[in-house]
Amino acid sequence: MTQFIKVYVAVILRVDEDGRMAPLAIEWEDGRRFDITKVADVRQAPPRHIGSSPTVRYVVDIAGQRRELYHEGARWFVEKPLL
Repeated sequence: MTQFIKVYVAVILRVDEDGRMAPLAIEWEDGRRFDITKVADVRQAPPRHIGSSPTVRYVVDIAGQRRELYHEGARWFVEKPLL
């Protein structure tokens, strides 16, 4: 069974006049930047693999792959599988 860890990431956002947030890119731990080409879904939902306080799950496309990005309070994270 694969285990996961929570990795906090920097997120570049667009915030509209109503306060709605749309992530545009994430910056990984090592400084690499990955552009988000599409936000497919946004909903309040817990992380799939890691326990957490209430989060908003963003299902996004990055480099042609569907990924999940979580907003938890004032921070953003992804679930990273341990190898």
